[in-house]
Amino acid sequence: MITRKRTAKAGAAICLMIALVMTISFSGCGGSHESDSVEPKELPKPEITGGARGEFGIDKNINEASIDEYLDRDDAVYRDLRMLEDPAQYENIGGDRFLSGYVKGFEVVPLPYIIPVDNLPGAVGQTYSGDTLFGGGAGWMFYPNYEESVTILEELFPKDKVIFLMCGGGGYAGMMKTFLISMGWASDKIYNVGGYWYYNGEHSVEVKKEENGRVSYDFDSVPYHKIDFSTLTPVPENSYEEREVPVTGVWLSTDKLELEEGTSFQMNAIVLPNEAPDKTLNWTSTDQAVAYVDGSALIRGVKPGTATVTATTEDGGFTAACEVTVKPRESAGRVVLDAVSEEFEAFKANDPNAIMHELDWIGMDEEKAAEKGYYEFDGEGYVVTDLWREEYERNLERAEEAIKARTEILNKLVVGRKSFILLVYTKDCEDREYRATEGAVQILEERGIPYFYSNDMVSEFDRSLYDSLIDYNKAVMSSVIIFKDGEMYAAMNPDVDSIKNDEELKNWLGKYIDLD
Repeated sequence: MITRKRTAKAGAAICLMIALVMTISFSGCGGSHESDSVEPKELPKPEITGGARGEFGIDKNINEASIDEYLDRDDAVYRDLRMLEDPAQYENIGGDRFLSGYVKGFEVVPLPYIIPVDNLPGAVGQTYSGDTLFGGGAGWMFYPNYEESVTILEELFPKDKVIFLMCGGGGYAGMMKTFLISMGWASDKIYNVGGYWYYNGEHSVEVKKEENGRVSYDFDSVPYHKIDFSTLTPVPENSYEEREVPVTGVWLSTDKLELEEGTSFQMNAIVLPNEAPDKTLNWTSTDQAVAYVDGSALIRGVKPGTATVTATTEDGGFTAACEVTVKPRESAGRVVLDAVSEEFEAFKANDPNAIMHELDWIGMDEEKAAEKGYYEFDGEGYVVTDLWREEYERNLERAEEAIKARTEILNKLVVGRKSFILLVYTKDCEDREYRATEGAVQILEERGIPYFYSNDMVSEFDRSLYDSLIDYNKAVMSSVIIFKDGEMYAAMNPDVDSIKNDEELKNWLGKYIDLD
């Protein structure tokens, strides 16, 4: 049995993906496209962009905004890593569990059939967890589950071609790039071009169809590569023998990085080759007071300056370095918030959730509830009385009035072109390691800055945000929103912005409002 050791934590590379749990046969279907016989545009060197998109590994030069300029190349293959339908609820974080469309020229190769997928945002649940071509990953070496695994991988992702990767949001494409580099593919020939959801080019192929109010998906037209695991030859589970394969090097996702002070970046690192059992990396910074790096490769910008962060392999002492430039925190374009204390107090007083939860204690203390006349014993157990039902209906009416009052307040702020802060508690807040809404409440209250706190879950008795003049679909994508003159000016999206603690949230807020 092979021994696998963990390496530095890879970048937060989770893509809003789609998976169809089914048994399928291996074949390339569709995917051919006509060549325009135009001299292909020169390819820039792969270079990641900044922020959380950089953590996903999305390319700075070839991405959703520019991929149209690099389509139809004879020297390239184009792979969309989504599947057709996913058991995970990606809609909960603004995604789409269906493959509703793709970019012409891309062929769909489902990542969850190639390597295991885990560490998805808690709000979406679990995706496909069935058979995969390879096992391992997440800091461990990868190993083939079938004798044909490597051959299939090389057919789908030819080593002699430039490879353009895309998915729903960009993260799975980054995960695939990392996997291919681990397996020996050349890093300078692989581009993570981001997510289809952000593509606004001219080559979108619609799969989702809407007719007479009915929605359907033309999956048969999708250029989709299928894998029938039942026809493959499994590698015996206990057939691996530990081998002393020496480390030959280490790869970093970038060799240059810019950070604002108070922000952080999760570096992605790969110990090579894949077969080397010791994946241990040691991280150092030439100046921890400028760029601090911890053992998981998380780099924090502490103060303006330049420092070099280096990863060194435990086995062999191979190194890879990244020059980190920490820039001063920007403060241009700050919003002068309006005095909205009166509206803030009225909004807080009209809390429909608090009204509906006034009777929650009954279920916890039945005897006390019975004393109040809300419960009665029917010989077998306690049941609610007509008195409780009447009070519950009254609370529903009160909650409805509170919703109307909140909606009117939000509309008044928008129509009056006020500058203010809105915090939105989304469904996945409680599943996050850092909850930006809770951090923002503490930061703002410490400074006496009024804010408006809304719940995006309409079913939780608060429709005020949904009913208001505010663009609901845009608002629920973010946790912290700053309005300027009645319009959304800046929004902190926890799925895009790299906010991991109170200090980083302060830095983000400090760009747009005065916290001093």
